[in-house]
Amino acid sequence: MLWTLALGICSALPNSIHDDHLPQFADRRQTVESLSSHLLGLIQDNLSSTTLATRDSELRQVINNNAKALNDIGKQIDSAPETRRTALVCKAGQLIYGSRAVTPQQPTYEEEKQENWSTTCWLPAACFLNVRNALEVSIALGLVVFTQTPFAVRSGGHNPSPGFGSIDQSGVLIDLGAMDSAWISADKSIASVGPGATWENIYDYVEQHQLTVAGGRAAGVGAGGLVLGGGMSHFSNHWGLVCDNVKNFEVVLANSTIVQANSKSHLDLFKALKGGGPNFGIVTRFDLHTYPDYRVWYNYKVYNTSNVKRVMQATIEVQKAMETNDKIGFFLNQGVGTLTAGLVYREWTTFPAAFRAFDGIPVLLDAIPATNGTQASFSPALYVRTRGANDQTYRFEIGALTIKPDVQLYQDLQLVLQQIVGNSNLNLGFTYQPLGAPAARQGQAKSSNAVNIRPEPQSWLALVAQWTDSADDQAARSKLRELISRIESTARSRGLLLPFQFQNDASYSQSPLRSYGADSLAHLKTVAGKYDPRQVFQKLQSSGFLVSRA
Repeated sequence: MLWTLALGICSALPNSIHDDHLPQFADRRQTVESLSSHLLGLIQDNLSSTTLATRDSELRQVINNNAKALNDIGKQIDSAPETRRTALVCKAGQLIYGSRAVTPQQPTYEEEKQENWSTTCWLPAACFLNVRNALEVSIALGLVVFTQTPFAVRSGGHNPSPGFGSIDQSGVLIDLGAMDSAWISADKSIASVGPGATWENIYDYVEQHQLTVAGGRAAGVGAGGLVLGGGMSHFSNHWGLVCDNVKNFEVVLANSTIVQANSKSHLDLFKALKGGGPNFGIVTRFDLHTYPDYRVWYNYKVYNTSNVKRVMQATIEVQKAMETNDKIGFFLNQGVGTLTAGLVYREWTTFPAAFRAFDGIPVLLDAIPATNGTQASFSPALYVRTRGANDQTYRFEIGALTIKPDVQLYQDLQLVLQQIVGNSNLNLGFTYQPLGAPAARQGQAKSSNAVNIRPEPQSWLALVAQWTDSADDQAARSKLRELISRIESTARSRGLLLPFQFQNDASYSQSPLRSYGADSLAHLKTVAGKYDPRQVFQKLQSSGFLVSRA
Protein backbone atom coordinates (compact mmCIF):
# COMPACT_ATOMS: atom_id res chain seq x y z
CA MET A 1 0.00 0.00 0.00
CA LEU A 2 1.24 3.48 -0.79
CA TRP A 3 0.21 6.67 0.91
CA THR A 4 2.09 9.93 0.69
CA LEU A 5 1.17 11.31 4.06
CA ALA A 6 4.36 12.16 4.50
CA LEU A 7 28.47 -7.00 3.72
CA GLY A 8 28.72 -10.25 4.69
CA ILE A 9 29.33 -12.91 2.01
CA CYS A 10 28.19 -16.51 2.30
CA SER A 11 29.63 -19.24 0.12
CA ALA A 12 26.35 -21.03 -0.55
CA LEU A 13 22.80 -21.41 0.66
CA PRO A 14 22.34 -23.57 3.76
CA ASN A 15 21.79 -27.24 3.06
CA SER A 16 18.21 -28.45 2.98
CA ILE A 17 16.64 -31.83 3.52
CA HIS A 18 15.66 -32.66 -0.05
CA ASP A 19 12.40 -34.41 0.65
CA ASP A 20 9.07 -33.63 2.24
CA HIS A 21 9.66 -35.53 5.44
CA LEU A 22 8.20 -33.61 8.34
CA PRO A 23 10.12 -34.04 11.60
CA GLN A 24 7.81 -35.38 14.28
CA PHE A 25 9.53 -34.64 17.54
CA ALA A 26 8.13 -35.90 20.80
CA ASP A 27 5.84 -33.72 22.87
CA ARG A 28 8.51 -32.74 25.36
CA ARG A 29 5.93 -30.99 27.53
CA GLN A 30 4.72 -34.45 28.51
CA THR A 31 8.00 -36.40 28.44
CA VAL A 32 10.58 -34.19 30.19
CA GLU A 33 10.88 -33.47 33.87
CA SER A 34 11.87 -29.82 33.67
CA LEU A 35 11.59 -26.65 31.62
CA SER A 36 15.36 -26.46 31.20
CA SER A 37 15.44 -29.99 29.78
CA HIS A 38 12.62 -29.05 27.44
CA LEU A 39 14.53 -26.07 26.06
CA LEU A 40 17.82 -27.95 25.80
CA GLY A 41 15.95 -30.66 23.92
CA LEU A 42 14.72 -28.11 21.38
CA ILE A 43 18.31 -27.03 20.75
CA GLN A 44 19.42 -30.63 20.32
CA ASP A 45 16.57 -31.32 17.90
CA ASN A 46 17.75 -28.49 15.65
CA LEU A 47 21.47 -29.23 15.54
CA SER A 48 21.16 -30.72 12.04
CA SER A 49 20.57 -27.24 10.64
CA THR A 50 23.85 -25.90 9.26
CA THR A 51 22.87 -22.34 10.17
CA LEU A 52 23.04 -23.10 13.89
CA ALA A 53 26.61 -24.32 14.29
CA THR A 54 27.75 -21.20 16.17
CA ARG A 55 24.43 -20.41 17.85
CA ASP A 56 23.72 -23.31 20.19
CA SER A 57 26.63 -23.13 22.65
CA GLU A 58 25.72 -19.70 24.01
CA LEU A 59 22.09 -20.64 24.51
CA ARG A 60 23.01 -23.97 26.10
CA GLN A 61 25.27 -22.19 28.58
CA VAL A 62 22.60 -19.63 29.50
CA ILE A 63 19.97 -22.32 30.02
CA ASN A 64 22.31 -24.51 32.05
CA ASN A 65 23.39 -21.55 34.19
CA ASN A 66 19.75 -20.74 34.93
CA ALA A 67 18.43 -24.30 35.07
CA LYS A 68 17.20 -24.17 38.66
CA ALA A 69 15.27 -20.89 38.18
CA LEU A 70 13.82 -22.11 34.88
CA ASN A 71 12.75 -25.40 36.45
CA ASP A 72 11.08 -23.53 39.32
CA ILE A 73 9.12 -21.56 36.71
CA GLY A 74 8.17 -24.76 34.90
CA LYS A 75 6.78 -26.31 38.08
CA GLN A 76 4.37 -23.39 38.53
CA ILE A 77 2.86 -23.53 35.05
CA ASP A 78 0.14 -26.15 35.44
CA SER A 79 -1.53 -24.50 38.43
CA ALA A 80 -1.08 -20.90 37.30
CA PRO A 81 -3.90 -18.81 35.75
CA GLU A 82 -3.27 -17.32 32.30
CA THR A 83 -2.07 -13.95 33.55
CA ARG A 84 0.39 -15.65 35.88
CA ARG A 85 1.63 -17.97 33.11
CA THR A 86 2.34 -14.92 30.96
CA ALA A 87 4.36 -13.34 33.75
CA LEU A 88 6.29 -16.58 34.17
CA VAL A 89 7.15 -16.62 30.45
CA CYS A 90 8.49 -13.08 30.77
CA LYS A 91 10.56 -14.10 33.79
CA ALA A 92 11.96 -17.07 31.86
CA GLY A 93 12.62 -14.78 28.91
CA GLN A 94 14.70 -12.47 31.11
CA LEU A 95 16.78 -15.42 32.28
CA ILE A 96 17.44 -16.50 28.68
CA TYR A 97 17.56 -13.23 26.73
CA GLY A 98 18.66 -10.86 29.49
CA SER A 99 17.81 -7.22 28.81
CA ARG A 100 16.38 -8.20 25.41
CA ALA A 101 13.32 -9.47 27.27
CA VAL A 102 11.72 -6.09 27.90
CA THR A 103 9.10 -5.73 30.65
CA PRO A 104 7.12 -2.67 31.79
CA GLN A 105 9.67 -2.09 34.54
CA GLN A 106 12.46 -1.38 32.04
CA PRO A 107 13.14 2.12 30.62
CA THR A 108 13.04 0.82 27.04
CA TYR A 109 9.52 -0.59 27.37
CA GLU A 110 7.68 2.45 25.96
CA GLU A 111 10.07 2.57 23.02
CA GLU A 112 9.34 -1.10 22.31
CA LYS A 113 5.60 -0.53 22.57
CA GLN A 114 5.75 2.40 20.17
CA GLU A 115 7.71 0.54 17.48
CA ASN A 116 4.55 -0.20 15.47
CA TRP A 117 3.64 2.17 12.65
CA SER A 118 0.11 2.96 13.86
CA THR A 119 -0.68 4.02 17.41
CA THR A 120 -3.68 1.68 17.27
CA CYS A 121 -1.07 -1.05 17.78
CA TRP A 122 0.81 0.50 20.68
CA LEU A 123 -0.45 -2.27 22.93
CA PRO A 124 0.99 -3.08 26.37
CA ALA A 125 2.45 -6.56 25.88
CA ALA A 126 3.42 -8.32 29.09
CA CYS A 127 6.94 -8.35 27.63
CA PHE A 128 8.80 -8.10 24.34
CA LEU A 129 11.23 -10.90 23.51
CA ASN A 130 13.85 -9.49 21.14
CA VAL A 131 15.30 -12.48 19.33
CA ARG A 132 18.38 -12.44 17.08
CA ASN A 133 18.35 -15.73 15.14
CA ALA A 134 16.30 -18.80 14.29
CA LEU A 135 17.41 -20.75 17.34
CA GLU A 136 16.35 -17.96 19.68
CA VAL A 137 12.98 -17.86 17.88
CA SER A 138 12.72 -21.62 18.39
CA ILE A 139 13.32 -21.22 22.13
CA ALA A 140 10.84 -18.30 22.41
CA LEU A 141 8.16 -20.31 20.63
CA GLY A 142 9.01 -23.30 22.79
CA LEU A 143 8.41 -21.18 25.90
CA VAL A 144 4.96 -19.97 24.83
CA VAL A 145 3.89 -23.44 23.70
CA PHE A 146 5.16 -25.09 26.90
CA THR A 147 3.22 -22.57 28.98
CA GLN A 148 0.26 -22.20 26.57
CA THR A 149 0.69 -18.42 26.59
CA PRO A 150 -0.84 -16.07 23.99
CA PHE A 151 1.72 -14.43 21.71
CA ALA A 152 2.16 -12.21 18.69
CA VAL A 153 5.02 -11.91 16.20
CA ARG A 154 6.35 -8.58 14.90
CA SER A 155 8.75 -7.99 12.03
CA GLY A 156 8.47 -4.40 10.75
CA GLY A 157 5.29 -3.65 12.69
CA HIS A 158 3.61 -1.96 9.72
CA ASN A 159 0.17 -3.58 9.94
CA PRO A 160 -2.17 -1.11 11.71
CA SER A 161 -4.69 -3.72 12.87
CA PRO A 162 -4.60 -4.21 16.67
CA GLY A 163 -3.31 -7.68 17.48
CA PHE A 164 -1.54 -8.06 14.13
CA GLY A 165 2.09 -7.80 15.22
CA SER A 166 0.98 -6.49 18.60
CA ILE A 167 -0.64 -7.87 21.75
CA ASP A 168 -1.90 -6.58 25.08
CA GLN A 169 -0.84 -7.59 28.59
CA SER A 170 -2.42 -11.02 28.17
CA GLY A 171 0.54 -12.22 26.11
CA VAL A 172 4.10 -11.78 24.92
CA LEU A 173 5.41 -10.30 21.67
CA ILE A 174 8.21 -12.09 19.82
CA ASP A 175 10.03 -9.23 18.13
CA LEU A 176 12.02 -10.08 14.99
CA GLY A 177 13.25 -6.51 14.50
CA ALA A 178 16.85 -7.35 15.38
CA MET A 179 16.87 -10.00 12.64
CA ASP A 180 17.57 -7.36 10.01
CA SER A 181 20.73 -8.68 8.40
CA ALA A 182 21.26 -9.18 4.68
CA TRP A 183 23.94 -11.00 2.75
CA ILE A 184 24.64 -12.08 -0.80
CA SER A 185 25.54 -15.58 -1.99
CA ALA A 186 28.96 -16.12 -3.56
CA ASP A 187 27.51 -16.14 -7.06
CA LYS A 188 25.37 -13.09 -6.20
CA SER A 189 22.18 -14.83 -7.37
CA ILE A 190 20.54 -14.85 -3.92
CA ALA A 191 20.10 -12.18 -1.25
CA SER A 192 19.28 -13.66 2.15
CA VAL A 193 17.43 -11.25 4.42
CA GLY A 194 16.04 -11.42 7.91
CA PRO A 195 12.33 -10.80 8.58
CA GLY A 196 13.06 -7.61 10.51
CA ALA A 197 14.90 -5.95 7.63
CA THR A 198 13.10 -3.02 6.00
CA TRP A 199 13.01 -2.70 2.25
CA GLU A 200 14.97 0.54 1.96
CA ASN A 201 17.84 -1.09 3.85
CA ILE A 202 17.62 -4.24 1.75
CA TYR A 203 17.81 -2.15 -1.43
CA ASP A 204 20.75 -0.17 -0.05
CA TYR A 205 22.61 -3.39 0.61
CA VAL A 206 21.99 -5.23 -2.66
CA GLU A 207 22.66 -2.09 -4.69
CA GLN A 208 26.22 -2.16 -3.35
CA HIS A 209 26.50 -5.18 -5.65
CA GLN A 210 24.66 -3.42 -8.50
CA LEU A 211 21.65 -5.65 -7.94
CA THR A 212 18.10 -5.42 -6.74
CA VAL A 213 15.31 -7.70 -5.52
CA ALA A 214 11.55 -7.72 -5.97
CA GLY A 215 10.41 -6.04 -2.77
CA GLY A 216 8.21 -3.46 -1.12
CA ARG A 217 7.72 0.02 -2.48
CA ALA A 218 7.71 2.19 0.65
CA ALA A 219 10.42 2.67 3.26
CA GLY A 220 9.69 1.47 6.77
CA VAL A 221 7.91 -1.73 5.69
CA GLY A 222 9.40 -4.98 7.03
CA ALA A 223 10.27 -7.96 4.87
CA GLY A 224 8.42 -10.53 6.99
CA GLY A 225 4.84 -9.31 6.85
CA LEU A 226 5.03 -8.09 3.27
CA VAL A 227 6.26 -11.39 1.79
CA LEU A 228 3.87 -13.58 3.77
CA GLY A 229 0.98 -11.39 2.60
CA GLY A 230 2.03 -11.75 -1.04
CA GLY A 231 3.77 -8.43 -1.55
CA MET A 232 3.50 -5.98 -4.43
CA SER A 233 6.57 -4.38 -5.99
CA HIS A 234 6.66 -1.57 -8.52
CA PHE A 235 7.17 -4.16 -11.24
CA SER A 236 4.92 -7.09 -10.39
CA ASN A 237 4.05 -7.49 -14.06
CA HIS A 238 7.72 -8.30 -14.67
CA TRP A 239 8.70 -10.25 -11.56
CA GLY A 240 5.36 -11.43 -10.23
CA LEU A 241 4.45 -10.76 -6.61
CA VAL A 242 7.25 -10.38 -4.10
CA CYS A 243 6.49 -13.84 -2.69
CA ASP A 244 7.02 -15.34 -6.16
CA ASN A 245 10.67 -14.30 -5.94
CA VAL A 246 11.55 -16.27 -2.82
CA LYS A 247 13.80 -19.26 -3.48
CA ASN A 248 13.76 -20.57 0.08
CA PHE A 249 12.14 -19.88 3.45
CA GLU A 250 13.81 -20.76 6.74
CA VAL A 251 10.89 -21.47 9.08
CA VAL A 252 10.46 -22.27 12.76
CA LEU A 253 7.47 -24.59 12.96
CA ALA A 254 5.01 -24.83 15.84
CA ASN A 255 7.04 -27.61 17.50
CA SER A 256 10.14 -25.35 17.33
CA THR A 257 11.68 -27.37 14.50
CA ILE A 258 13.69 -25.28 12.03
CA VAL A 259 13.18 -26.35 8.41
CA GLN A 260 13.96 -25.07 4.92
CA ALA A 261 10.95 -24.77 2.58
CA ASN A 262 11.65 -24.55 -1.14
CA SER A 263 10.89 -26.25 -4.45
CA LYS A 264 12.74 -29.41 -3.36
CA SER A 265 11.92 -29.61 0.33
CA HIS A 266 8.48 -29.10 1.88
CA LEU A 267 7.01 -27.88 -1.40
CA ASP A 268 3.49 -27.67 0.05
CA LEU A 269 4.73 -25.37 2.82
CA PHE A 270 6.78 -23.38 0.30
CA LYS A 271 3.67 -22.63 -1.74
CA ALA A 272 1.52 -21.88 1.32
CA LEU A 273 4.02 -19.36 2.71
CA LYS A 274 3.79 -17.38 -0.54
CA GLY A 275 0.81 -15.28 0.46
CA GLY A 276 -0.65 -17.60 3.11
CA GLY A 277 0.06 -15.32 6.06
CA PRO A 278 1.13 -16.27 9.62
CA ASN A 279 -0.46 -19.72 9.71
CA PHE A 280 2.41 -22.17 9.43
CA GLY A 281 5.42 -21.00 11.40
CA ILE A 282 7.73 -18.04 12.00
CA VAL A 283 9.91 -17.31 8.99
CA THR A 284 13.41 -16.38 10.10
CA ARG A 285 15.09 -15.94 6.70
CA PHE A 286 13.99 -15.19 3.15
CA ASP A 287 16.32 -16.18 0.31
CA LEU A 288 15.41 -13.84 -2.55
CA HIS A 289 16.41 -14.00 -6.21
CA THR A 290 18.50 -11.00 -7.24
CA TYR A 291 18.23 -9.05 -10.50
CA PRO A 292 20.53 -6.60 -12.28
CA ASP A 293 17.94 -3.93 -13.10
CA TYR A 294 18.22 -1.79 -9.98
CA ARG A 295 18.24 1.49 -11.93
CA VAL A 296 14.80 3.11 -12.19
CA TRP A 297 13.36 6.34 -13.51
CA TYR A 298 10.63 7.97 -11.43
CA ASN A 299 8.43 11.04 -11.25
CA TYR A 300 5.75 12.03 -8.75
CA LYS A 301 3.02 14.40 -9.95
CA VAL A 302 0.15 15.97 -8.00
CA TYR A 303 -3.05 17.03 -9.81
CA ASN A 304 -6.19 18.88 -8.74
CA THR A 305 -9.33 16.73 -8.72
CA SER A 306 -10.93 19.26 -11.06
CA ASN A 307 -8.95 17.36 -13.70
CA VAL A 308 -10.19 13.97 -12.53
CA LYS A 309 -11.55 12.94 -15.94
CA ARG A 310 -8.26 13.58 -17.75
CA VAL A 311 -6.18 11.96 -15.01
CA MET A 312 -8.37 8.86 -15.00
CA GLN A 313 -8.26 8.58 -18.79
CA ALA A 314 -4.46 8.76 -18.64
CA THR A 315 -4.43 6.17 -15.86
CA ILE A 316 -6.43 3.74 -17.99
CA GLU A 317 -4.05 4.29 -20.91
CA VAL A 318 -1.08 3.48 -18.70
CA GLN A 319 -2.81 0.35 -17.41
CA LYS A 320 -3.38 -0.81 -20.98
CA ALA A 321 0.28 -0.25 -21.79
CA MET A 322 1.33 -2.28 -18.71
CA GLU A 323 -0.12 -5.42 -20.28
CA THR A 324 2.63 -5.47 -22.90
CA ASN A 325 5.36 -3.31 -21.36
CA ASP A 326 6.60 -4.80 -18.10
CA LYS A 327 9.03 -1.94 -17.49
CA ILE A 328 6.12 0.27 -16.37
CA GLY A 329 5.38 0.82 -12.70
CA PHE A 330 2.46 3.01 -11.68
CA PHE A 331 0.11 3.94 -8.85
CA LEU A 332 -2.42 6.70 -8.27
CA ASN A 333 -3.24 8.12 -4.84
CA GLN A 334 -6.82 9.38 -4.56
CA GLY A 335 -7.49 12.11 -2.00
CA VAL A 336 -10.46 14.40 -1.57
CA GLY A 337 -8.83 17.34 -3.33
CA THR A 338 -5.81 15.87 -5.09
CA LEU A 339 -4.72 13.00 -7.30
CA THR A 340 -1.09 11.94 -7.09
CA ALA A 341 0.45 9.82 -9.84
CA GLY A 342 3.55 7.77 -9.17
CA LEU A 343 5.32 7.11 -12.46
CA VAL A 344 8.12 4.51 -12.35
CA TYR A 345 10.10 2.88 -15.13
CA ARG A 346 12.55 -0.01 -14.91
CA GLU A 347 15.52 1.65 -16.60
CA TRP A 348 17.21 5.02 -16.85
CA THR A 349 15.61 7.11 -19.52
CA THR A 350 14.07 10.46 -20.30
CA PHE A 351 10.30 10.80 -19.88
CA PRO A 352 9.02 7.35 -21.04
CA ALA A 353 6.54 7.30 -23.89
CA ALA A 354 4.28 5.07 -21.77
CA PHE A 355 3.42 8.10 -19.60
CA ARG A 356 2.73 10.58 -22.41
CA ALA A 357 -0.97 10.14 -21.68
CA PHE A 358 -0.41 12.60 -18.80
CA ASP A 359 1.00 15.28 -21.11
CA GLY A 360 -0.93 18.54 -21.03
CA ILE A 361 -2.76 17.91 -17.74
CA PRO A 362 -2.08 20.88 -15.41
CA VAL A 363 0.18 19.86 -12.54
CA LEU A 364 -0.29 21.29 -9.05
CA LEU A 365 3.09 20.08 -7.87
CA ASP A 366 5.98 18.08 -9.28
CA ALA A 367 6.48 16.48 -5.89
CA ILE A 368 9.42 14.39 -7.08
CA PRO A 369 10.91 15.72 -10.32
CA ALA A 370 11.79 13.23 -13.05
CA THR A 371 14.81 11.36 -11.70
CA ASN A 372 17.14 8.59 -12.84
CA GLY A 373 17.73 6.86 -9.54
CA THR A 374 17.36 3.48 -7.89
CA GLN A 375 14.81 1.57 -5.84
CA ALA A 376 16.75 2.60 -2.74
CA SER A 377 16.53 6.29 -3.60
CA PHE A 378 12.82 6.14 -4.45
CA SER A 379 11.43 4.16 -1.50
CA PRO A 380 12.18 6.81 1.19
CA ALA A 381 10.08 9.29 -0.81
CA LEU A 382 7.11 6.99 -0.28
CA TYR A 383 7.64 6.61 3.46
CA VAL A 384 4.37 6.76 5.38
CA ARG A 385 4.81 9.00 8.38
CA THR A 386 4.11 7.78 11.89
CA ARG A 387 4.68 11.19 13.42
CA GLY A 388 3.75 14.64 12.20
CA ALA A 389 4.48 18.18 13.30
CA ASN A 390 5.17 18.66 17.03
CA ASP A 391 5.71 14.89 17.36
CA GLN A 392 2.00 14.28 16.76
CA THR A 393 1.25 10.58 16.31
CA TYR A 394 -1.22 8.99 13.92
CA ARG A 395 -3.76 6.22 14.04
CA PHE A 396 -4.54 4.19 10.91
CA GLU A 397 -7.02 1.69 9.58
CA ILE A 398 -6.87 0.06 6.18
CA GLY A 399 -8.94 -1.96 3.75
CA ALA A 400 -8.56 -3.73 0.40
CA LEU A 401 -10.71 -4.14 -2.70
CA THR A 402 -10.11 -5.14 -6.32
CA ILE A 403 -11.85 -3.64 -9.32
CA LYS A 404 -11.56 -3.84 -13.09
CA PRO A 405 -10.13 -0.79 -14.89
CA ASP A 406 -12.87 1.59 -16.07
CA VAL A 407 -12.66 5.35 -16.68
CA GLN A 408 -16.19 6.14 -15.55
CA LEU A 409 -15.91 4.01 -12.42
CA TYR A 410 -12.65 5.70 -11.47
CA GLN A 411 -14.25 9.13 -11.88
CA ASP A 412 -17.31 8.17 -9.87
CA LEU A 413 -15.23 6.84 -6.99
CA GLN A 414 -13.80 10.34 -6.57
CA LEU A 415 -17.35 11.58 -5.94
CA VAL A 416 -18.01 8.73 -3.54
CA LEU A 417 -14.93 9.70 -1.52
CA GLN A 418 -15.93 13.37 -1.39
CA GLN A 419 -19.46 12.52 -0.25
CA ILE A 420 -18.27 10.27 2.57
CA VAL A 421 -15.62 12.63 3.90
CA GLY A 422 -17.98 15.60 3.73
CA ASN A 423 -16.94 18.36 6.12
CA SER A 424 -15.02 16.11 8.51
CA ASN A 425 -11.33 16.54 9.25
CA LEU A 426 -10.68 12.85 8.64
CA ASN A 427 -7.85 12.03 6.23
CA LEU A 428 -9.45 9.35 4.07
CA GLY A 429 -8.35 8.09 0.68
CA PHE A 430 -7.20 5.17 -1.38
CA THR A 431 -4.56 4.13 -3.88
CA TYR A 432 -5.08 2.51 -7.27
CA GLN A 433 -2.46 -0.21 -7.65
CA PRO A 434 -2.66 -1.59 -11.21
CA LEU A 435 -1.81 -5.21 -11.85
CA GLY A 436 -1.93 -6.99 -15.19
CA ALA A 437 -2.31 -10.52 -16.47
CA PRO A 438 1.50 -10.93 -16.72
CA ALA A 439 1.77 -10.79 -12.91
CA ALA A 440 -0.51 -13.81 -12.53
CA ARG A 441 1.42 -15.74 -15.17
CA GLN A 442 4.70 -15.01 -13.38
CA GLY A 443 3.30 -16.52 -10.19
CA GLN A 444 2.17 -19.65 -12.02
CA ALA A 445 5.59 -20.04 -13.60
CA LYS A 446 7.47 -19.73 -10.28
CA SER A 447 6.19 -22.78 -8.36
CA SER A 448 2.79 -21.08 -7.98
CA ASN A 449 1.59 -19.25 -4.86
CA ALA A 450 -1.36 -19.22 -2.48
CA VAL A 451 -2.79 -15.92 -3.72
CA ASN A 452 -4.37 -17.25 -6.91
CA ILE A 453 -4.97 -13.93 -8.66
CA ARG A 454 -6.88 -13.86 -11.92
CA PRO A 455 -4.85 -13.37 -15.13
CA GLU A 456 -6.60 -10.18 -16.21
CA PRO A 457 -6.12 -6.39 -15.85
CA GLN A 458 -7.19 -5.15 -12.43
CA SER A 459 -6.61 -2.45 -9.82
CA TRP A 460 -5.93 -3.35 -6.21
CA LEU A 461 -7.33 -0.59 -4.03
CA ALA A 462 -5.54 0.20 -0.78
CA LEU A 463 -7.93 2.22 1.39
CA VAL A 464 -6.74 4.11 4.45
CA ALA A 465 -8.11 6.31 7.21
CA GLN A 466 -5.74 8.44 9.26
CA TRP A 467 -6.52 10.34 12.45
CA THR A 468 -4.88 11.36 15.70
CA ASP A 469 -7.32 11.18 18.62
CA SER A 470 -8.44 7.83 20.03
CA ALA A 471 -11.78 9.48 20.78
CA ASP A 472 -12.36 9.47 17.01
CA ASP A 473 -11.70 5.74 16.58
CA GLN A 474 -15.32 4.75 16.06
CA ALA A 475 -16.09 7.60 13.67
CA ALA A 476 -12.95 7.03 11.59
CA ARG A 477 -13.50 3.30 11.31
CA SER A 478 -17.14 3.84 10.44
CA LYS A 479 -16.18 6.21 7.62
CA LEU A 480 -13.64 3.78 6.21
CA ARG A 481 -16.11 0.91 6.23
CA GLU A 482 -18.68 3.12 4.57
CA LEU A 483 -16.15 3.90 1.86
CA ILE A 484 -15.39 0.19 1.38
CA SER A 485 -19.10 -0.62 1.18
CA ARG A 486 -19.86 2.19 -1.28
CA ILE A 487 -16.99 1.24 -3.59
CA GLU A 488 -18.03 -2.40 -3.46
CA SER A 489 -21.65 -1.68 -4.31
CA THR A 490 -20.75 0.81 -7.06
CA ALA A 491 -18.31 -1.58 -8.75
CA ARG A 492 -20.55 -4.62 -8.30
CA SER A 493 -23.54 -2.92 -9.86
CA ARG A 494 -21.48 -2.41 -13.03
CA GLY A 495 -19.94 -5.87 -13.07
CA LEU A 496 -16.51 -4.40 -12.26
CA LEU A 497 -15.88 -5.84 -8.77
CA LEU A 498 -13.43 -8.73 -8.41
CA PRO A 499 -13.46 -10.92 -5.27
CA PHE A 500 -9.74 -10.68 -4.46
CA GLN A 501 -8.59 -8.81 -1.34
CA PHE A 502 -4.86 -8.09 -1.09
CA GLN A 503 -3.77 -9.32 2.33
CA ASN A 504 -1.13 -6.63 2.87
CA ASP A 505 -3.81 -3.94 2.59
CA ALA A 506 -6.83 -5.77 4.05
CA SER A 507 -8.79 -4.78 7.15
CA TYR A 508 -9.10 -7.16 10.08
CA SER A 509 -12.84 -7.17 9.30
CA GLN A 510 -12.16 -8.66 5.84
CA SER A 511 -11.19 -12.19 4.81
CA PRO A 512 -8.41 -12.11 2.22
CA LEU A 513 -7.64 -15.82 2.57
CA ARG A 514 -11.22 -16.65 1.57
CA SER A 515 -10.89 -14.33 -1.42
CA TYR A 516 -8.15 -16.59 -2.81
CA GLY A 517 -10.84 -19.12 -3.74
CA ALA A 518 -12.05 -22.40 -2.25
CA ASP A 519 -9.22 -24.55 -3.62
CA SER A 520 -6.47 -22.28 -2.37
CA LEU A 521 -8.06 -21.91 1.07
CA ALA A 522 -8.46 -25.68 1.31
CA HIS A 523 -4.75 -26.09 0.52
CA LEU A 524 -3.81 -23.57 3.20
CA LYS A 525 -5.94 -25.38 5.79
CA THR A 526 -4.39 -28.72 4.85
CA VAL A 527 -0.85 -27.37 5.13
CA ALA A 528 -1.60 -25.66 8.44
CA GLY A 529 -3.01 -28.91 9.80
CA LYS A 530 0.03 -30.86 8.66
CA TYR A 531 2.70 -28.53 10.04
CA ASP A 532 0.80 -27.30 13.10
CA PRO A 533 -1.49 -30.18 14.15
CA ARG A 534 -1.97 -28.73 17.64
CA GLN A 535 -3.08 -25.39 16.17
CA VAL A 536 -0.50 -23.31 18.01
CA PHE A 537 -0.73 -20.50 15.46
CA GLN A 538 -4.52 -20.69 15.36
CA LYS A 539 -5.19 -20.79 19.11
CA LEU A 540 -2.29 -19.05 20.85
CA GLN A 541 -1.41 -16.41 18.24
CA SER A 542 -3.00 -13.09 19.09
CA SER A 543 -4.53 -12.36 15.71
CA GLY A 544 -3.82 -12.12 12.00
CA PHE A 545 -5.47 -13.57 8.93
CA LEU A 546 -5.79 -17.11 10.24
CA VAL A 547 -7.19 -20.06 8.29
CA SER A 548 -9.32 -21.02 11.29
CA ARG A 549 -11.18 -17.69 10.98
CA ALA A 550 -11.41 -17.51 7.18
